[in-house]
Amino acid sequence: MSLIRLDKVSKSFAGAMVLEDVDFRVEEGEHIGLIGRNGSGKSTIFRLITGEVPPDGGVIERMKRARIACLAQLHRVAEDASVFDVVLHSFKELLEQERELLDLEERMAGGDDSILEEYSHLHDQFVLKRGYEFRTDIKRVLQGLGFHPDEFSLHFGALSGGQRTRLMLALVLLEDADLLLLDEPENHLDLEAREWLESYLNNCRKSVIIVSHDRQMLASVPTRIVEAERGQLASFSGNYTYYLEQKALLREQQQKAFERQQDFIRKEEAWIERFRYKNTKARQVQSRLKRLEKIDLTDAPLAESHAASFQLGEVERSGECSVDARSLSMSYGPLTLYSKVSFQVRRGERVGIIGPNGSGKTTLLRHIAGGLPEGQGEVVLGHKTSLAVYDQHHASMNPANDILAEVHSAKPEWTATQIRSFLGGMLFVGDDVFKPVKALSGGELGRVAMAKLILGEATVLLLDEPTNHLDISSREALESALSEFPGTIILASHDRALIDRLVDKLIIIENGTASVHLGNYSHYRWLRQEQEVEDPADKSTEDVLRIRRKTEDRRQKKDRDREERKQRRQLEQVEDDIESMEALLGTYDEKFAKLDPADYQAAQRLKEEYDGLKQDLQGLYEAWEDLAG
Repeated sequence: MSLIRLDKVSKSFAGAMVLEDVDFRVEEGEHIGLIGRNGSGKSTIFRLITGEVPPDGGVIERMKRARIACLAQLHRVAEDASVFDVVLHSFKELLEQERELLDLEERMAGGDDSILEEYSHLHDQFVLKRGYEFRTDIKRVLQGLGFHPDEFSLHFGALSGGQRTRLMLALVLLEDADLLLLDEPENHLDLEAREWLESYLNNCRKSVIIVSHDRQMLASVPTRIVEAERGQLASFSGNYTYYLEQKALLREQQQKAFERQQDFIRKEEAWIERFRYKNTKARQVQSRLKRLEKIDLTDAPLAESHAASFQLGEVERSGECSVDARSLSMSYGPLTLYSKVSFQVRRGERVGIIGPNGSGKTTLLRHIAGGLPEGQGEVVLGHKTSLAVYDQHHASMNPANDILAEVHSAKPEWTATQIRSFLGGMLFVGDDVFKPVKALSGGELGRVAMAKLILGEATVLLLDEPTNHLDISSREALESALSEFPGTIILASHDRALIDRLVDKLIIIENGTASVHLGNYSHYRWLRQEQEVEDPADKSTEDVLRIRRKTEDRRQKKDRDREERKQRRQLEQVEDDIESMEALLGTYDEKFAKLDPADYQAAQRLKEEYDGLKQDLQGLYEAWEDLAG
C-alpha cells in the first residue's frame, strides 16, 4: 500500500486554481524530487499531505500510523537551551527509557531479580530504537550540517537565522518518521554540507519528497521527478538529468504527432472542399466528414512557461588584467578570515569563490569592490575596468521606490517606455512595475537587482549568491546570459551547477587561508577525493577505508536504483497487459452467445482460444506476483 495517495485532488486559493484533479502517490522508501516554478503548487502539496489544509475535491489517503516529518518552525525553545539539548529534547521517549533502564539496573544490583523480564523487554525496545547510538547520530547530523562541535553548546538565543534553519533540518532528519517532506533543505548550507546531505538522503531508507532549486541535489537524490505545472502533476522515472531528457523527447514526439495530424486534417479538408459539390463523390465526402468528426485530436505541446530574459549587452574592452589583488588580509579581532591572498583575474575570465559558511567569501568580494576600508592589501583595477556588485541582501535598494523608479535610477537617460520594455524581459509586466521595492519577494528583489546590474554596463561583475530565491528556469536563463557576457565575472556561490557551467578558476577560502584551483568545482572535488584516497600519509587507515566504502556504497545504490526502475517498468507493462487481456476475455461472452449451437467445430475453436487466453492471463498474474513480491 502507498504511504500517501492523492486521488483526483483539487485545491484553489482565493478563486485561483492551484491543483486540478491531480493524482499522486508516495511509496515506501521512495525518493521523489518535486519541481516547478514558484507558485506552481509544491508547498500546497506538502500542506495537503500533512493535513494542514483540506482539498476542495478528491480523496487523500494516508497509510495507517504513517509518521510524517516536515520542515517547519521550531517549537517554543528556551533561549538558554544549547544546540545539542534542543535536538536531544526530541528524543524524549528514548531519554525516558534510558532513565527507566538505569533505575532497573540499580534495583537488580541491589538483588531484585523479579524485574529481569521487564528489564529484558525494555532493553530490547531500547536497542531497536538505536538507544545506544542516538547521541552519536545527533553529533553526526549536526556536524554534517555545518555545526562545529564547539558550537553544540551555543545558546539557542545566540544563533543566527541560518543556524536556526540548519537546526530545524537536523530535527527533521533525526525524527523517527516514515516520510520526510523537505522544502528547499539546501538553504543556508555550504557546499560541503550540501554534499553531506545528499549522501545522507541517498542512504536514507525513509520515503523522501524534496523541493529544491539545487539541480545537483535533484540529480543525486531522487529516483523519480514529479513536475507541478499549470495545475497538473507529471511524473518521470529517474533523476533530474533523466527528467530533462525525457521531457524534451516527449515534447518532440508530441509536436511531431500534432504536426502529422494537422497535415492529415488539412489534406482531408482540401479534398472535401474540392469534391463537395460533385454527385459522384457525395458518399466519399460524407465518409471523410464523419471520419474527421470522430478523430481524436492531438493537442499541441504547451508553450514553455515564460522565463526571465537576461540579455547582457556589449561592454567596453578593458585592459588584459582586470583585477590584480595583492596580499589581501581581513581579520575581526582574533578571527582571521584570510591572510596574504594574492591573485590576478584576466579580461573575460570567470572566477568562483567557494568555502564554508562564515569563511569570508562575501567579505572578499566587498574587499575587491573597495567596500572594506579596514581590510589590508591592495586591489589594482586594469585599464578601463569598472565594477558592478550584486549584493545578495540588496542593501543598496531604496525601499521607498517602486520597481520602475528603482531600475530607472540605473539608466536615467532612458525613457519610462524603454525601462518598461526592458522590465518585461525580467517578468515584470503591466502594473507589476509599480510594485514597491519593500513589498517584493526574494526572487523579485533578485530580478530587480540583476536588471540594475545589467544596465550598469560594467566590465567586471561581482556576484554574491546571484541565484538565491530564483527558480530553476530563471537560474538557467541567468546562467545562459552570464556565459555569453563578454566581460569578467567573479562570483561567490553555493550553486554547484552554476559554478560548474561558468567558472574556469576557483579561489577556495577555508581555515583562514586561500588557495587557487584551475578548473571548475567538479574537477576540484574529483582532485580532492583522489588525493584523500591516494595519500594515506594525511589520513588514517580508517578514513581511507571509510572513503572507499562510501564510494562503493554509492555505486551499489545506483545499481539497486537502476534495477528497481527496470523492475517498476516491467511491473507497469505486465499490469497493462493484464488489463488488456481481461478486456479481451470479456468480449468472449458475446462471441459464445452468437455461435450456432449446431456448429460444434466453431464452438470448439472458440473454446480453445478462450482457454488459451485464460492460461496466458494466469501466466501474467504469476509474473505480476513475482515482480510485486
